[in-house]
Amino acid sequence: MLNRLKMIKTSPICSSVIVSLMGLMLLISGGCEEKIEVAEPKKEIKIDLTGPQPKVVVEEPLHEFGNMEVGETLKHDFVIRNDGEGPLTLIKDRSTCKCTMADFEEREVPPGESTTITLEWIGKAEDPNFSQAAYIKTNDNTAKEIALTVAGRVDKTFEITPAGIWNLGELNRDKPTSFSGKITSRVLEDFEFKEAESSNPLVSVNVIPMTPEQLKEDDVKAGYLIEGEVKPNNEIGEFEASVTLKGKAKGEEQNGYFTINGFYSGPIQIVGPAGWKATEMLLVMGRFEKEAGKSFNLSMFLRDNENGPVEVLDVKADPDFFTFDMTKDENFKAENRERYKMKIAVKPDAPPLNFDRDNPARIEVTTNNPLIGKMNFKIHILSY
Repeated sequence: MLNRLKMIKTSPICSSVIVSLMGLMLLISGGCEEKIEVAEPKKEIKIDLTGPQPKVVVEEPLHEFGNMEVGETLKHDFVIRNDGEGPLTLIKDRSTCKCTMADFEEREVPPGESTTITLEWIGKAEDPNFSQAAYIKTNDNTAKEIALTVAGRVDKTFEITPAGIWNLGELNRDKPTSFSGKITSRVLEDFEFKEAESSNPLVSVNVIPMTPEQLKEDDVKAGYLIEGEVKPNNEIGEFEASVTLKGKAKGEEQNGYFTINGFYSGPIQIVGPAGWKATEMLLVMGRFEKEAGKSFNLSMFLRDNENGPVEVLDVKADPDFFTFDMTKDENFKAENRERYKMKIAVKPDAPPLNFDRDNPARIEVTTNNPLIGKMNFKIHILSY
C-alpha cells in the first residue's frame, strides 16, 4: 500500500462525460480534487406565500468527521426538520464532485416531522483541509437553499518522514553516519512494525514504538521512530540504499519504503570541465552525433597517500560502450598531494545512447589503493 510514502499532494485530472437528458446536453465532471460544482438537472420549486409556511431546520449543517484514509468512503445522515406550519418540500440541487446524496431526489416533510438525507463522499487524495457539500432547494422563503457540508482531513494510511529521499550528504569514512525519521498514522490507532531490511549491507535500521507523549506532540494515533546508520566505507562516489519496513495493519502485511542517499568523498578531489558534478560523481556528456564520439578529461587530486601509485585493477561499465583510463601526472609537484589524469570516452562503435537522471549509465572503477577502493561514476548522455 505504501510506495516510499512520500506525502507529496497531487491534483488528479477531471474526466468529462457528455450525456443527454430530455434533449439537453449536460457536462458532468468526475474525479476532481478541487471543489468544483457539478452541473445537474435542476427542478424549479414554487414558493407559495399564501397560507401556512414551512420552516426548514438542519440540526447539524456541518459534520466534522475528523480523519479518513485516502480511498476510503464515508457516509453521514443529516437530519432536516420542518418546524413550520405548512408542508416542506426538498429537492436535490447540486453537489461538489466527491459528494453524493444517496436515494434522494425530492421529498416532502409534513409540519412537525423530520427526514434524513444521507451524504456519501470519498477521499481521493491526501488533503489536510478536505471539505465537500451538497445543496438542497426548499420552499421555505427564508431559506431557499440549504447546504449539507462535511469537513475533515484525508490522510494516507502511513506517513514516513522526512518525505521523499533521505539525503545524508557526505558520509563519514571513519565512523557510522546516523540518520533518523518516523513512520506514523493519523487514521490507524494500531499497527505494528518489528523489522527493517535494506538493499545495502552497510545500512542497519531499528524501529522503536513512539511514546504516548511523542504521539500527542505529533498529533498522530500510532507511530514508530526510525533510527539507522550507514557504516564507513572506502568507496568513492554516490551511495544509495532502499529500506523496507515490514509490518502489519488491519490484519494484513503492510510495508513501508524509503530511500537514503549520500556520497563518500575520501581523501580525493576530482575536478573537470562544465558537465562534471563532483558531489554526485556525475558526468553530463550532453547531446552529440554518435559518429563524432565524445570524451571528457578529469583530474583527480589525492592527498596523504602512503600506499604507492594508484593503479586501476578493474573497470565495469554499464553499458559497456564506455572506456576509462587513468595515469599519474609525474610532472605535478605538491606536498602530500598527487595528481592523476582521467579520461572517460564513448567507444567509436557505440550505438545511439540515451541515459538520464532516472536511468544513468554507470562506471565502477576498482583500484589497488585502500584510500580509494572503488570509484562509482554516473553518466548522462544522448547520442544519435
